[in-house]
Amino acid sequence: MSSIVLIFSRVIDSDINFKLSGSKSISQRSLIINNLISSINNEQNLSKSDDTNILKNCLNSKDEIKNVINSGTSLRFLISFYALSKKSVIITGDEYLFNRPINMLISYLNSLGAKIIKNRNKILINSAEIKGGEINIKFAYTSQFFSSLLLISPYLKGGVKFYIKKSMLSQSYINMTLTMMIKCGIKIEQNNNTIIVPQSKYSKPYGFIESDWTSASYLYLAFLFSNLNTVSISILYKNSMQPDSNLISFFKFLGVNSKFFNNSVVLSKSKSSILPEKLEWNFINNPDFALTAFIACLGLNIKLNALGLDTLPYKESDRINSLCLELSKFQCSVEVENNNKIIMKPKKLCITKNVIDIDTHNDHRIALCFSPLALLGYRLRINNPDVINKSYPDFYNDLSKFGVIIN
Repeated sequence: MSSIVLIFSRVIDSDINFKLSGSKSISQRSLIINNLISSINNEQNLSKSDDTNILKNCLNSKDEIKNVINSGTSLRFLISFYALSKKSVIITGDEYLFNRPINMLISYLNSLGAKIIKNRNKILINSAEIKGGEINIKFAYTSQFFSSLLLISPYLKGGVKFYIKKSMLSQSYINMTLTMMIKCGIKIEQNNNTIIVPQSKYSKPYGFIESDWTSASYLYLAFLFSNLNTVSISILYKNSMQPDSNLISFFKFLGVNSKFFNNSVVLSKSKSSILPEKLEWNFINNPDFALTAFIACLGLNIKLNALGLDTLPYKESDRINSLCLELSKFQCSVEVENNNKIIMKPKKLCITKNVIDIDTHNDHRIALCFSPLALLGYRLRINNPDVINKSYPDFYNDLSKFGVIIN
């Protein structure tokens, strides 16, 4: 599908309920853990995302060639998984993937005895025995390569001792990986700047997967822009290991309340809420939520000082550049500082009947966050809308429940 047009056409006067599929981040980690103990297809509430299906299909396939298509997480996780397997494997995928940060991961694995070669659009993993040792994690554009190493580290002879910086980018996703490993039987020792993973094995598979908080952020956004009084979303945990659960605090500032009942969250709006003129927020631990926050502030005419955007240039698109290009179509003033901070100053909304083209830049998060603006009356043409399948394939069906017509 090359494009769709979103138009808000009808007011919904009844409350609506949503059930999201499992967290993409937890699903992908659980697939690696469960395959390491040959507990295949035991995951409950696995993510429906293309990213997760790609990883699952590659792990289940007996072919020597593994095509990760456009999934960066699958690429990084599989490099470590197959380096451990003592099998010769070729990993292929869309060419742009191989321009994303993977060189450091390959270097660390080769230092442990792996034989991995990167070509233009493929990774050649030759049969080799890798052993444990010490790894000094100096810097990472993405936490995924560190998680990739952590997940296989119990199976390395002698274990692994990681030296890390006190302030790692996306530390919260590293914490997620460690929490899941501990739940599955690995004893991990953490000190100030070291993580020690002893040689061992996972003793049990990872079971039920909570729903995806990042996907929930787009329903929060749609609810914020809608006329609805309440919306219910399941299966979401109040004390979640997902860093994007922090969105509760952000939307609280915008007048959206979150109350939990039996692992569902019920959204309501504060009747006496006074919106702030500006917000400052650090997204260092939940960069995927940053784009949603920008659109929320755009729709409510709130100035946003966004910090901690260090990893955004290394996502599916250069999200700082992509975001600025698309925000400019809404007469926003946007300033970028040091490629990790954005100051957005929206102007009073001037909604016309003209259709605004949203270029998704082959990035699912761009499509997902801009689409709810249709609820404010904007007519939006979303180019390449199928990119949402990467993380939230049911999104447009869910958005239509708010009264948005999709042509």
